[in-house]
Amino acid sequence: MVVASIDELVFNSALQVYFQAGYMNLLVKRLPVQSILNTASWQYIVPQLYVMYPNDPMALNISISSPPAVTVIEEKLSGTLYADVIVDVMDGNNTVPVACIQVEVAASGNLTMSGDSITGAVGLDDFALTLKWSNVGNLYMPLAEGIFRVLLNDVLMPLANILLEVGIPLPAVHGFSLQDPYIYTSNSALFFCSDIAFSNSTSILLHTLRNVL
Repeated sequence: MVVASIDELVFNSALQVYFQAGYMNLLVKRLPVQSILNTASWQYIVPQLYVMYPNDPMALNISISSPPAVTVIEEKLSGTLYADVIVDVMDGNNTVPVACIQVEVAASGNLTMSGDSITGAVGLDDFALTLKWSNVGNLYMPLAEGIFRVLLNDVLMPLANILLEVGIPLPAVHGFSLQDPYIYTSNSALFFCSDIAFSNSTSILLHTLRNVL
């Protein structure tokens, strides 16, 4: 049996690389409930917005403001990320940024083996909103939470799970194959275990060498 471990520092280093490369940005122009991205749905959250831009379409420009932090604990992984969400109004041919909301997201999930790939699933634990700036007056944050709950549960979490469902293939070693691989987590580390089987060509080569020697 082969056993390998990956410390949580490795996950955080990888996330740091993705963050610095600028891959953690997302522009949301469509939602399952599309009416949410219209100023009419925000008139009670920020009344001045609807006064200035009645019935205009909107977009949410999401950028991660700092590298996500992952913690490996017993039987699961948990993480926290901070994102800045700029609320844009599509005023004719112009895109007008009207507010920026910082979102703190706490999520957790687990990893499993599917064939020779590491897969998993993640779910939302909690989130909090903070208004960073606004050009359209104050926002009523308790009502804004409903919109962001839809955004997180119906867009970001499913997107993360699609990526996790595809999985991360383990590197293949010529002449060998994995048998019954599995993974488990402990404090600050993920462990990968698997039996190793020789391929047919490797078995024939070893058998030939034994006969020669």
